[in-house]
Amino acid sequence: MFTVTRDQTIALAGLYQALALTQSVARDGNMTDSCLPATLESVLKIDAQDYLDVYGMAQNLRLGLRMLSETSVNRNDASTIERTRHAVSLMHLESQLNADAKATRALGDDIRAIATLYDAQNTPVQELAQDLGRMYQAHISPLGPKVIIKGNPSLLKTDEYASMIRALLLAAIRAIALWRHAQGKRLSLLLGKASMFKHIETLKKEGLH
Repeated sequence: MFTVTRDQTIALAGLYQALALTQSVARDGNMTDSCLPATLESVLKIDAQDYLDVYGMAQNLRLGLRMLSETSVNRNDASTIERTRHAVSLMHLESQLNADAKATRALGDDIRAIATLYDAQNTPVQELAQDLGRMYQAHISPLGPKVIIKGNPSLLKTDEYASMIRALLLAAIRAIALWRHAQGKRLSLLLGKASMFKHIETLKKEGLH
């Protein structure tokens, strides 16, 4: 029997949240979504003991949970198709990263160095995005084809927005790594939707408290 577990649902919500935020930044320049800091910070939490701890709490995944629901229901929506296409591309890059021990180790070292210096209360989210964006360029971009992000050309050419987009793509890679670690399988997404929706609703209710 194919099912999607709670941990797998959390990882998928993290992935689709990062992708939705990427679209928002690229199209509208929106960098004020309340889910943005937790999404970026998830990259730094590589030693978290619990999947939800990576994002702090269920409330910080509310956008991703909604996007995950919409992805399963509104398959033909243009934004949904774009997010799914990006997810597939990033899954390929994550598999390339996982197969390259040297690249994985170098990225891990850089993340730990940033995590040691990061102060959630005093570090502007744009500053963290610059650091994560540089890491994406250094460790992920060389692994495979470039992920093409569509949006407002004037925004995409601006360093501040370009760095944020790369940082969010790195957060998506982090979520994919969580999905793989949780033994996630694509066939489960097709045949285990009922279990995933149950976890989505439970997590939504947790986010209300």
